[in-house]
Order: sequence, then structure tokens, then C-alpha cells
Amino acid sequence: MYSDRIKSAQRVLRACAGYRGAIDGMAGRQTLAAAWRIGHGHASADELLAWPVDRQVIAAAQAALHNAGYEPGPVDGFWGPQTDSAFAAWRGDVLPDRRGEAPFGYQADMHTRFGAAGGPDCTAGLVRPPWRMVLAWDAAQVVDGFACHKALAASAQRAFDRIAAAYNPVQIRDLGLHLYGGCFNMRAMRGGSSLSTHAWGAAVDFDPARNRLHWSAPEARLSQPDAVPFWDAWEAEGWTSLGRARGYDWMHVQAPAL
Repeated sequence: MYSDRIKSAQRVLRACAGYRGAIDGMAGRQTLAAAWRIGHGHASADELLAWPVDRQVIAAAQAALHNAGYEPGPVDGFWGPQTDSAFAAWRGDVLPDRRGEAPFGYQADMHTRFGAAGGPDCTAGLVRPPWRMVLAWDAAQVVDGFACHKALAASAQRAFDRIAAAYNPVQIRDLGLHLYGGCFNMRAMRGGSSLSTHAWGAAVDFDPARNRLHWSAPEARLSQPDAVPFWDAWEAEGWTSLGRARGYDWMHVQAPAL
């Protein structure tokens, strides 16, 4: 039980205290270091050192939620219903499901909705993957975070966190979700002259080698049934899968509707 709560606390610490370790439910050295960076409410250092490490980590997450404007109840290191509600609100679970809606407008209206392609807003957002990602074309290059449009960072982060809750690390790797194919890229669409949604930092690609542009189901890896929770997480945020919508480019998810 505490493992799941520590995972939730680690997600808060990743966003609010610079935690860069795994979301693994283990209150190890990196997790504790991030917990002490964020603080623990009004507890003294002597009190904190007397607490079990799990309680120290949870208290830090409670303090971070409180600082972010959510109310987790007492900052006491005990994860109860009030802390659970605050965490759900912070993560976005209480937001409406945006499936089938177009909260980010349409691809034809990119300039109006997101400003100039390649402008400063297009890389002002930051998403931190909750699992270890590497460049799809160079596995030695670890992707700790990536830039996107500032209007999309919170939504994309919620999608990543939902995906992390839906799959274990082995499943993440099997699906190829650890293979980052890019977000912002000032380029035209493949085979066309119009700018890609990537030129606004409004799309993310995964595992390009196994999800090639013109591959359809079931050849494309992310067209297979075990990828459904992955796409559901994005669509719940109002993002669009070209694979599910058009039957091609299964590597690609974008914020604007088609």
C-alpha cells in the first residue's frame, strides 16, 4: 500500500522538487533528497529524523501540494483521503474527460491558437517523463525532459502520468514508449509543404522504427491491443492519435484535432 503512495509522492516531487529518479515506490536516497529540498511543513528536523523514511517522503509531498494551492490536510506524513483528493486534483484526475472534444482547436487554426510556428512559446513548456526515455535513434542519449508549447505542458504531463500508472516498466519498454521520437521540430509535414504540428511543439512521437508513417494495423506496434490504455490516456486529455483517427502514423500524437 505504501509503495503506491510513495509512487504518487515521487510524482509530486518530480514536478515540484527536481526529483529525477524512478517512479518505483521506493523511498531511496534520491527520493529523500528531493523530500528535504521541498520541506515538510512545520515539523522540526529532529521530529522528521525520528519518522520512518516513507513518512518523511509523504510529508514532503503534502507540503508541495499545499504550496501548489491544493489542500492535503495536515502535513503529517500520513496519506489519508484528504491527501488522496488533493493529489487527484493536482494530477488532473478531477478534470473532465476530453475524449472526442477539441480543447486545443484544430490543425487548420494552429497560427491562431498557438501563435507563430517556431516562436518562443513553442518550446517554453517542459514535460518530464515518469519513466526512463532515450532518443529513438541514439539509446545512449537519455531524455530527462523535453520542450513543448507552453499551453500544452500540463496536459501532456498528465497524459504521461496516466500512462505510467497503466503500465509497468517491462510493458513500457515492450511498447517502445521509452523511445522518444521528438516533439518540437521546425519542419514541414512528411511528403508535404505545410508545417507539421511539431513546428509548434504540439505533437510527440514514439518509437518511429516500429511505427513507420504508412504502416497500418496490426503492423505498427502502437496499433496493437495492449497500446489502448496509452492512447486512451492521450485522448482523455483531448489529444489526437493519427493512428486511431486515420489508420497511419501510429508513432504520432498531437494536441490539435484534425
